[in-house]
Amino acid sequence: MKTKRIIATVTIFLALVLFPAACGTDTTDPARQQDAGTYEFSLSLHDPLTSNNGRFLQAWADEINAKTNGEVIITLYPSGALATAADVGEMVETGGVDIGWLFTSYYKGQFPLTDVTNIPMAGFGDAEITTQALWDLYEKYPQVRAEWEKYKLLYLYGNPGMLFASNVAPIDSPDDLKGLVIRTPAGPITDYVTQLGASPVVMAPPDLYETLQKNNINSYIFEPAGITNFKLQEVTKFMTDMPMYNGAFGLVMNWDKWNSLPAEYQKVFEETTQRAGSLKAARDFNEAVEAAKKTIAAAGCEIVTVSDENKAKFEKAAEKIIAAWPATVKVEGLDAKEFLDDAMAIIQKHSK
Repeated sequence: MKTKRIIATVTIFLALVLFPAACGTDTTDPARQQDAGTYEFSLSLHDPLTSNNGRFLQAWADEINAKTNGEVIITLYPSGALATAADVGEMVETGGVDIGWLFTSYYKGQFPLTDVTNIPMAGFGDAEITTQALWDLYEKYPQVRAEWEKYKLLYLYGNPGMLFASNVAPIDSPDDLKGLVIRTPAGPITDYVTQLGASPVVMAPPDLYETLQKNNINSYIFEPAGITNFKLQEVTKFMTDMPMYNGAFGLVMNWDKWNSLPAEYQKVFEETTQRAGSLKAARDFNEAVEAAKKTIAAAGCEIVTVSDENKAKFEKAAEKIIAAWPATVKVEGLDAKEFLDDAMAIIQKHSK
């Protein structure tokens, strides 16, 4: 009997040591993924991994991994493999994607104030300058911050100036837009090209190559690095070197996934992103432009330079779009005209 009591005691002891959860003492962190000690996140972007943005975000993911001693693992899913450019925002919000690279122009009505950078010929055109302005506006206006409250905002930055490109004829004056079927992102630029006689088609970058190849469109608006990222120089004959406006990008994270991180790892995320990290991303984007222009020219694409006289005509044509913008923005507690004037003043301040 004594021997049986000893065996029973040992059995109970081993059960308590090996299976503590059975006694209601489960200490497993629900945020931890399959491997204890790691946090694994997906990151969706619509650019290829070989693009400047793909390389930049991969380097950031590697930096996060290194600074968390390998405990945070971010896996990139490029070229819209996990979510399309138009869907990634909703998928991050609902948890289908952990982290998403979001282009605000694809979300009509969701980012009206952030998209002030989309107004053509209004002073926007440089990635770093626009990024400074975006963060000034984000920090100053609660209404801008409210546009991003569905997510944890990590990066917010502008792209290099958006340009005209064509495979039928050079575009160096407003009259050259007449009759073109032109791909645009959404936003004020669609009204601008319509006013100039073109027919805009809103389309995501991954669809551009085939659409141009089939002559379903004959022109488009993009920035130089984007052209080479999607190899569009192969189906483009002319690119107009006149920056018109900037798109805005945000790298956003699902709130539940953000809250799953311990404070020390959240600090690592914030120290590598926010304004300082966003300016680094914008600088990288700007640096990609010159290399992209060389690649575009080497492919036989003519780089079109717009005369000062014709640039003034483009600016004059944009005045109606600029004047109409405040009426399109309905945000409670905000005078849209005052906001626009402030945004343009901020751009001028950072341009000096």
